[in-house]
Amino acid sequence: MTDDKHKHALPAMPVRHPEGRAVTRGGAGRGQGRKPIKAGDVTVTVSLRLTTAQRAKLEALGGAAWVRERIDRAKTPNSR
Repeated sequence: MTDDKHKHALPAMPVRHPEGRAVTRGGAGRGQGRKPIKAGDVTVTVSLRLTTAQRAKLEALGGAAWVRERIDRAKTPNSR
């Protein structure tokens, strides 16, 4: 029986590449993950409540890219 707490505590086992060099499996991969919308800009996730019909229409209009474009084009209301 194995202890679940320590199940993943072992280091990655080296594997021999066909050319003889050692290769380890796992770890972070370069270039993985969601790409930025615009270089240097930090993004945040926003959650909206929509009906099923509104969700379908949002996707047909262009989804998140459409919403971002609309926000960028909209004039900011005067604050008092």
